[in-house]
Amino acid sequence: MAAKGKLKTRAARAREEMRQTGRLVLRAPALVRFAECVMRLLLGAVLAGAEIFGGYAPFGLGMVACSGSGLDGFCALLGACLGYLSFQGFVEGLRYAAAAILIFSVSFAFYDIRPYRRAWFMPAAAALMDAVTGFVYLSDRGWTAGNLIFFGTEVLLCGASAYFYRIAFSPWTGKREEEGLTLRQSVSLLILGGTLLITLSKITLFGDISVGRSAAALAVMVTAYKGGIGPGATVGVAAGIGMDLSAGGMPFYSMAYALSGVMAGVFHRQGRLAAALAYVLSNALAVLWTWNEGPNIPVLYEVFIASVLFLILPDALLRQVGALVAGQNARQDTRERAHNYVKARLEATAGAFRSLHEALRTAFGQTPPNDNDAATVFDRAASRVCKRCPLQSSCWQRDYVSTFNALNDALPAMLERGRGEGEDFPAYFANRCLKFPEFLAAANEEVSALLYRRQYRSRLRENRSAVCRQYGDLADVLGTAAAELGAELVPDPVRERRLRQYLAAQGTECLTAAYYDEAGHLRLELEGQGLAPLRKPESVDKLSAVLNVPLRPAEEDGRRDRLVLVEQEPLMAVAGVAARKKDGQTVSGDTGAWFKHDDGSLYVLLCDGMGSGPEAGQESGLAVRLLEQFLRAGVRPEAALKTLNSALALRGEETGGFTTVDLLRLDLFTGEAAVYKYGAAPTYVRKGKTVSRITGSALPAGLAGGDGAAPDVAKVRLEAGDWVLLVTDGVAGSDSDLWVRQRFAAFEGESPKDLTQALIDESAGHGGATDDRTALVLRLEKR
Repeated sequence: MAAKGKLKTRAARAREEMRQTGRLVLRAPALVRFAECVMRLLLGAVLAGAEIFGGYAPFGLGMVACSGSGLDGFCALLGACLGYLSFQGFVEGLRYAAAAILIFSVSFAFYDIRPYRRAWFMPAAAALMDAVTGFVYLSDRGWTAGNLIFFGTEVLLCGASAYFYRIAFSPWTGKREEEGLTLRQSVSLLILGGTLLITLSKITLFGDISVGRSAAALAVMVTAYKGGIGPGATVGVAAGIGMDLSAGGMPFYSMAYALSGVMAGVFHRQGRLAAALAYVLSNALAVLWTWNEGPNIPVLYEVFIASVLFLILPDALLRQVGALVAGQNARQDTRERAHNYVKARLEATAGAFRSLHEALRTAFGQTPPNDNDAATVFDRAASRVCKRCPLQSSCWQRDYVSTFNALNDALPAMLERGRGEGEDFPAYFANRCLKFPEFLAAANEEVSALLYRRQYRSRLRENRSAVCRQYGDLADVLGTAAAELGAELVPDPVRERRLRQYLAAQGTECLTAAYYDEAGHLRLELEGQGLAPLRKPESVDKLSAVLNVPLRPAEEDGRRDRLVLVEQEPLMAVAGVAARKKDGQTVSGDTGAWFKHDDGSLYVLLCDGMGSGPEAGQESGLAVRLLEQFLRAGVRPEAALKTLNSALALRGEETGGFTTVDLLRLDLFTGEAAVYKYGAAPTYVRKGKTVSRITGSALPAGLAGGDGAAPDVAKVRLEAGDWVLLVTDGVAGSDSDLWVRQRFAAFEGESPKDLTQALIDESAGHGGATDDRTALVLRLEKR
């Protein structure tokens, strides 16, 4: 074997050197190899003591499997055998020692074959040897479900630990990475450290204070302080899982260390003391939350010891940890910024739903209880009429059966008709009753009340269904946003490099990111000081020339240290609007708005509230405000409109009213447009001199909240030179809208504002003065 020949060669060389010189000189490489062998021996011994589920110890076998067939493997084998016999005792330890010997034998025997070099070979061999030796012991313990689960987990962990331990040692045994550890190597080191802490957790001071758990808390604290929330939570989970596996109980340490890692990461920029206090307080909360499971007071002492050690650690050591974490963060900077963009979309969606909640909460009150039992009709009538009748005891006690039968026979006809008549009751009952007319009138009142209650309950069930649909729409919206968050937003490293070079030449230092959003449009994000000059139009034009992409500033979020530039659309829309209130009114019931989204979509909204005046204006204004907030948040138009319709239907239960909705969405990159309508007046599209008319059959928003209450949708392709006219129903007036189409087609001017004003002025002669009137015109142009 190659390994055996190599060892013989080195031994012969050492004997010859000692014979010639009389002494053995250990050179630097030999000292390094000696240190590596000692490390393997110690790791094998320590990992052999890492027990999970009350007696299973696969990690020492993993160390033997990853160490190979040479001197490293032999030292790991020696350390693992000593560790298993020391920690497990002779009987249990012998089983693991035998498995370790078999694993080393497989490595030694198959060293020269090709499959040995595959990453899966030794992990699979280690798992197989562990399964073979453990089979006999499992038979002795009994084939219970619990034993099978724990044994299977041990076999899997044996192979997994061998795989990850090999990766953890690859920076020292393989080719070194100039740029630092890879993500796989970092994760593997976390796994190695976590399993080592399992053994260290057995070492206790002053009774129950664990050295391993104190070291785990210190590691989480240091990583969170230098790396922030993400690394702190990751190391917290890794260390917590190791401690929970050792304890064999509920995942307390995973929760406590992860929470503490997050909180220490939140305050990592406020200094060591703030991070340590956040960590200690978070652990204290975790202990209090699990108090019913038994107070875990030693955790508080362990965390206190770790925090003291953290405060006195030298800065040089912390800088080493910071360099390792920062190297990982730097490579993910652009991707994180891209994900932050989608995260902002999610937060905006949540804000829109909060506004919707406030709008509904103010409209709803407590629903009084009502009785829907038909049998109570005559009970309530009798309590009003028969209370002072001299025949009360005769009718309702002695002859109760005949009275009950008479009333029971009359009830179906009364419910079907909606009221009772004298012939509905048997003659023996009507002739005997001294107050029959009063009784019949009271029964009819109760029947009417019963039918109203049934109608109310039916509407209440419909409203509850609408609320359920609201939750379904919410799930769809957030699912879409989550899909966008998980989507691959493609970075553009070439343009990002050009951007950094341009900014460096201008003397501007800031963080930059260049990537494409979900629609495939370029998006630039700059964060830092001194960005004000870059907001000027001439500076944006220069950046567009440098990157060879037309750019424009995105909507400002109020931050001076942040600038977002998005790809400029090839099309632009010139808008004009004119409106006039109904004669005698001070407030119009029409409300409109238009805005452009960062993705290049232009939205135009026009709503007409029921009637005229302040109440109609309030309803249409609420619809426009909510719909605009949804659309700005990135909610798809049809989903936003359905949600708005259900919300207005619920709101109308208390406040009454409805509103028409006219929505135009225009993609300024492609010219694709869609018109959405809830009971709105026709929309007119002019191409050249030809005017087409878009109508719908859906009821206004708020009138129908059922499953079929979807808006009418019409799609159209627009080009430069096309015109779009949106109006409320007051513009056409009581006449046909033929004059509107003719006036729109004949307009020769270039100003949309002039066209809208002419339409509003002329509408008065067609009966439009009896309603609010609003007209909005768009003309599409090339930029």
